[in-house]
Amino acid sequence: MKTLLVPTDFSTNAKHALVFANNLAQSMKAKIILLYVHTPSAGRYNMISGVLADEIADAKLTIGKKLKNLAAKTVAVKCETRFEVGDTVAEIAVVAEKNNVSMVVMGTHGASGLKKILFGSNTSKLISKVSVPVLTIPFRYRFKKIDKLIYASNLKNPEPEVKRLLPIAKVMNVGVEVLYLDYGWTEGAGADQKFAELAKKLKNSTVTFKKQKVSMEEKMVDALKRYAGKNKNAIMAMFPEEKSFLDNLLLSSRTEDLANGLKSPLISIRKAK
Repeated sequence: MKTLLVPTDFSTNAKHALVFANNLAQSMKAKIILLYVHTPSAGRYNMISGVLADEIADAKLTIGKKLKNLAAKTVAVKCETRFEVGDTVAEIAVVAEKNNVSMVVMGTHGASGLKKILFGSNTSKLISKVSVPVLTIPFRYRFKKIDKLIYASNLKNPEPEVKRLLPIAKVMNVGVEVLYLDYGWTEGAGADQKFAELAKKLKNSTVTFKKQKVSMEEKMVDALKRYAGKNKNAIMAMFPEEKSFLDNLLLSSRTEDLANGLKSPLISIRKAK
């Protein structure tokens, strides 16, 4: 059975992500692991071991009840609740690996009382730690039936990444759209031919291709936001890696720019080394 891992801190944003994960799990016939990671106030290795043990025991009892109540109210599929102690990112990565999860689903983080949506540092760190896709859900996003995954590419070597998206698309029962932002540069002239070559290699009817003309004055981040806004039932797919086509987008402050304006889910997959 497929498994979705949903970390929570009981925030409103995290609850919205759980609602989305529940709907996704129903469509995928998957189960959910609902995870809370407790970081002790004095650190895991507090010399006053008795104090630390009492704190963890109390937290486990209190949080355990909250997890079960949250699952009972929100989740309609098979759900396992987990309480772990340690660093948030590290524990999520461990649980994901040990349980062979298909995907991590989590909300974006907020700042200034959730007035501003940011692509949280925990999410960015997690993408670099786990090999499974990380699906982030914007604040207040309501589940919609997903109709496609949109993969923005410069078409230099899209085949391996599209192949990694195909199993995800299959379990979601959607197709993959390869998007090329055409700024009118010389490279854009060969996009149609590259699309044709990729289609021939893939031999998959669920993969479609789109060349979107973009003004030279428009930033890449803004062009992606605009395109995503026109495809409200789609999920954007990114492969963040240093020195890749989208490194300036996902490994810098531009990540926050995208997350601020992107009103649809974003799936990030660590680029294969």
